[in-house]
Amino acid sequence: MGAIFRIEGITKVYRTGDVEVHALRGVDLKIEAGEFLVLLGPSGSGKSTLVNIVGALDAPTEGRIYFGDDELTGRNDAALTRFRRNHVGFVFQFYNLVPSLTARENVALVTEIAPNPMEPGEALELAGLDVSRHDHFPAQLSGGEQQRVAIARAIAKRPEVLLCDEPTGALDSKTGVRVLEALDTVNSELGTTTLVITHNVSIGGMAHRVIQFGDGRVTDIRTNAKRIRPSEISW
Repeated sequence: MGAIFRIEGITKVYRTGDVEVHALRGVDLKIEAGEFLVLLGPSGSGKSTLVNIVGALDAPTEGRIYFGDDELTGRNDAALTRFRRNHVGFVFQFYNLVPSLTARENVALVTEIAPNPMEPGEALELAGLDVSRHDHFPAQLSGGEQQRVAIARAIAKRPEVLLCDEPTGALDSKTGVRVLEALDTVNSELGTTTLVITHNVSIGGMAHRVIQFGDGRVTDIRTNAKRIRPSEISW
């Protein structure tokens, strides 16, 4: 299907006074449309920084990044905001739901501003939330249910790309499997290019490719000839 992202020589340096922190040190990577990628590595290895740059939440110090044939590096804030709004969905470890809104209403926040959205209920069902829970408030939902609402909110605008930073980090194993099943469904049924940051090495088994990070560099790339199901993951 071709590359949806081309990342060329990306570096990221954070400066505090005279102190420099090199978060990325010359990363080159192609991400294919429709891939499910898992990014592994210790804290501080650069994986979250790379995902933030891919999602246009941060800018590289040097290097270039392309979305299809369009270069993202050098764009102004308004253009990057449009890119995020139109093309990218985000799922984080903590759900960031509006507590005074129901699950359906939390998803509707996105569908009201998207050009071609799903119905909120459709997105919630795709994310695996039982229809009987759609009109419950976040405080009435379990952690796994809240994460599925967050996934539904991220996919409701039909983004080409879904970026997930430790989406199961705050969940027990049983609930984590259900969340991973929701992400796998989104990838397979919608063809959404999906990047998942995790510390759980076993989750790499369900990916098309596993990208290993260390000291700001890609240290290894592994392709899975056969992907495992989320239910087969060891916790």
